[in-house]
Formats: sequence, structure tokens, C-alpha cells
Amino acid sequence: MAGSFIDTNILIYLASGNEEKANAAEEEVRKGGTISIQVLNEFSHVARRKLNFSWDELTMLLRAIRGCSTSCH
Repeated sequence: MAGSFIDTNILIYLASGNEEKANAAEEEVRKGGTISIQVLNEFSHVARRKLNFSWDELTMLLRAIRGCSTSCH
């Protein structure tokens, strides 16, 4: 549903190695919605600490999320 709230888990699934979860998460982000600063901070923390993303990888993914959430719906 457009205008919904996108939580941290959706972003984690988007970055996961699980293709099925990543595809479902991408579809949710494409529908549009609100992503709070807190969710972005939580996602960044998990991406760096648990998913072992470099700062460059994290920056690229956050840019892609921003671009998709603002122009893909």
C-alpha cells in the first residue's frame, strides 16, 4: 500500500543474500512509503556490524534505496 511505513527488517531483507526475501522487499520499497531516519540508522548499524558491509557498499545501497523510494512509485 502506498504511503505505508517501511521498517528496518524490509531494508535488511533487501540487502540479504536471500533472493526471495530481497525481491519481496524490493517490491515493497518500490510501492513507496516512509522510511524514518531511525530506520536508516538501525539498518546502517546492522549492515555494518552483522552483514559486514563496507562504508562504500552501505552508501551505495542507501542511495539506491533513496532513489527507488522517491522515484519508483
